[in-house]
Amino acid sequence: MGPRSGPDRGRRSLAGVGVASRARAGVESARGGARTAVGATLERSPSWVRTGVDLTNRTARDTIEDRVPGLAAEAALFTLISLPALILVVLGSLGFVADALGPEGADELDRLVFELPRTFFSERTYEAYADIARTVVEDGRADVVSVGLLLSLWTGSRAVNRILETVSIAYDVTPRPGWRRRLVALGLTVAGLVGAVAVLPMLVLGPRIVRLVAPETVAEASLSVLSVLYWPTLGLLVLAALATLYHLGVPWRTPWHRDLPGAVLAMAVWFAASGVLRAYLALAGQDDQVYQRLGTPIAVVLWLYVSAVALLLGAELNAEIEKRWPTRETLRRSSPRPHEE
Repeated sequence: MGPRSGPDRGRRSLAGVGVASRARAGVESARGGARTAVGATLERSPSWVRTGVDLTNRTARDTIEDRVPGLAAEAALFTLISLPALILVVLGSLGFVADALGPEGADELDRLVFELPRTFFSERTYEAYADIARTVVEDGRADVVSVGLLLSLWTGSRAVNRILETVSIAYDVTPRPGWRRRLVALGLTVAGLVGAVAVLPMLVLGPRIVRLVAPETVAEASLSVLSVLYWPTLGLLVLAALATLYHLGVPWRTPWHRDLPGAVLAMAVWFAASGVLRAYLALAGQDDQVYQRLGTPIAVVLWLYVSAVALLLGAELNAEIEKRWPTRETLRRSSPRPHEE
């Protein structure tokens, strides 16, 4: 038995290797058959289906190759750093608009400023925050707005600068010079801050803001129509802002309407991810104050990251559309110069 034990083990080992090789070959054959079946199905599909599948595959592949998840994390980090300064700007501005909204609007803003932060601040932190917020909101501090504006411009422009750099990577082009990219980022940050201060009360109050600011002479039917059109109009404004960001983010000028597909994708991903995150927090944080205080800051970070990913995904889609159906400007830039021939 002893002399045969070595060869027996060798034969069993070779047999095991053969079985594993045949198993791997079977798996590869099955995958190849599946790919062939999928390919045959696509060949029989309409051209717009084949185009959509190819565009999706290219966008997904370039998203990984361009390190979109990592770059989105960088943009989200700079955005998170800019939030305290942005809060100062918003709080300082609310003092100037609270009186114009009337008692009901003031109560709603009071809930936003004082009741909502209580869910994720500790008692000591909330007391310090509430004292500062009450002073700023009641007095309408212009100095606080100025300091917060400068800080948010500095930190927010860093996040926008990273997004602009990523857009250039998506289009496979050389980014703008650093100084020019920072100027564009600063301009976009200023526009974003103005838009945030203008849109935030509308997002918080919703259609009720129409009734708060409308004159008493406006008919009730007109107010009802405005309330119905409120969210679609706000969505179109956000869509236009995203398309404009993509339009200005490319080092050259593409037609504005060519940037709409990426804006639609970014909005769809953002709405879907935000809804899932909100539902998860609502279910997991029921009757659990400890989890609510821990989960809310985590949710803010995740929401910022998801927003950055959605924004960069839209840029990747626009880049793939431009590569597949290049505009005249893209063809001009890609054609060789006379001295290069």
